[in-house]
Amino acid sequence: MTEQLGDTLHITLNRPDKRNAIDMPMFSRLAAELAEAEREPLVGAVLLSGAGESFCAGHDLRAFSSWPQQPDGPVPAFLHALAALRKPLVAAVHGHAVGIGATLLLHADWVISTPDAQLLLPFVDMEIAPEAASSLLLAQAIGLVRAKRAMLSGAAFSGQQAYDWGMVTELCDRETLLATAREKAEYLATKSGSAYARIKWLLMSPYDVHRRIDEEVDAINFAVLKQRGVS
Repeated sequence: MTEQLGDTLHITLNRPDKRNAIDMPMFSRLAAELAEAEREPLVGAVLLSGAGESFCAGHDLRAFSSWPQQPDGPVPAFLHALAALRKPLVAAVHGHAVGIGATLLLHADWVISTPDAQLLLPFVDMEIAPEAASSLLLAQAIGLVRAKRAMLSGAAFSGQQAYDWGMVTELCDRETLLATAREKAEYLATKSGSAYARIKWLLMSPYDVHRRIDEEVDAINFAVLKQRGVS
């Protein structure tokens, strides 16, 4: 669900009965919305939030039937659109942020979370590779030791821990989360678009990020086929 609020395009993950787990139609819509936001001059910033009790429970497990993914498939298209966004991206996190619901935060410019949010990177237990270039970006954000702890243990960590580690920018209570995130998005939208895009490009090399996204998708394809007994 999308809504234009001033200069901000507010994208709400709106599947609350599934804790906003992302299925293939949602991946396709999100890819299109992010690409359009990048092109649209009336959009100065993007805000991403989740409806109901959680931000995002990750990749819908039933949608793994659509793997392996081709380079132009819904998941790679979304991941590359996310990495290509040069406008401000603000994320408002509460409840659960699992898998892609957590790794996509590494592409946000301002992550606002409730202290009790639960983040989880379950890739080792699912026997697949991580995604969203998180195998590159997580260690850059929180350090190699903490990245290993989060990815190799598969243990949940809180919004407070994510803030202490440097993955979350700001903490906020649930009651004011969305208003605070909207205010921040509107503030960032006032910045020079060209300067903002240039700084984002310099901070996070798009070449490395896009290449890592493709490498991770290839690794997930391999893992899925292996689980099915296909060599």
